[in-house]
Amino acid sequence: MTAPSLTDAALGTGSRIGRYFSLVSVLPALFLSAWSVLLVAARAWAGTPDLTKVGENLSALKLSGYAWILLATVLIALFLHPLQLGMTRLLEGYWGSSRTATVFLRLRITRYRKKRLRLNRRRSRLRLKRERVLRKVLIRQYLDDLADDPSSAQDPLALESHELQARLEELMPHDKAHAASGTHAALAAIPYQLARYPSAHRMMPTRLGNALRVAEDRIGRQYGLDAILTAPHIALIAPESHTGQLQDTRQQMDTSIRLCVVALLAAVESAAALMTDRWWLLAALLPYSLAWIAYRAAVAAADEYMTVVATVLDLNRFRLYEELKVKHPGDTDEERQNNRKLMDLLRGRAATLEYRDSSAGTNEPTPPGNP
Repeated sequence: MTAPSLTDAALGTGSRIGRYFSLVSVLPALFLSAWSVLLVAARAWAGTPDLTKVGENLSALKLSGYAWILLATVLIALFLHPLQLGMTRLLEGYWGSSRTATVFLRLRITRYRKKRLRLNRRRSRLRLKRERVLRKVLIRQYLDDLADDPSSAQDPLALESHELQARLEELMPHDKAHAASGTHAALAAIPYQLARYPSAHRMMPTRLGNALRVAEDRIGRQYGLDAILTAPHIALIAPESHTGQLQDTRQQMDTSIRLCVVALLAAVESAAALMTDRWWLLAALLPYSLAWIAYRAAVAAADEYMTVVATVLDLNRFRLYEELKVKHPGDTDEERQNNRKLMDLLRGRAATLEYRDSSAGTNEPTPPGNP
């Protein structure tokens, strides 16, 4: 039996359990099983690995051997499937409240807070550097105008601060401002880097945790909605096309997270098997590198997933008001005011909201002026 048929069999078994299970659970489990079989076939646990015996040992496997590998793959997948939430929270940075966890949390959060502070300082330095270059261009332009037509020349020193900044911005397309182009591009990139970090008091100890925390703090804020409170409600009432997109993007994130955890397990297994084999220990870097790539992929998938969550909330918030029998707001100011009370209710606090009259029908138009 060849390797592709083993993969097909594993996926086929997983598909009988469910589409989500097959993709998110079986593929990472299959990697862990295949890596473990490779270590055993190379006799890594018995001594120095021998790659020449890998092919011999694998070809000597009978149908029953591949069946056991398949069974191990399914069992690992079944074991990992209910641990998805725990693995996600672990990679987010929810490490508990013990003394050891507190130390690691402090070190990691301090690291990201300092990175955010360095970005703000770098932005200030780049602004000053760009301004110095553009001031020189402005002065040269003033001297040229003064030589050509003194009456039309405008002294930069006579400009107000906001007028001077506007003139400097207008000079960026000028041919003599090429020296500031690199600084200008670097300065434009900083807001995108800062957008990956939440405020200092909301900072998480991992890149994935910060990506999700930023989205949690941003989504629905313009409407006065709390994304954590309202997302489960909207997921139940949104159209199938919207929930399907949510499931697809969530599946991408979960698959990357599970592959990251499984690859880390493979790296630990490799280190244990190759600990006394000198340079062979470097082979543990292969699954570790895969874990690093999978983690970065999980962060990117988390960004995409939260973008879809924000879009689904934008498109279905009035459906939420209808299901909760809340009166539709007349404008965004009224919507934010109503939603403050609605969030209190969803948190279990006392609040007074005006309900929609059920006799008025359910097909109320979207209020004018609403985004």
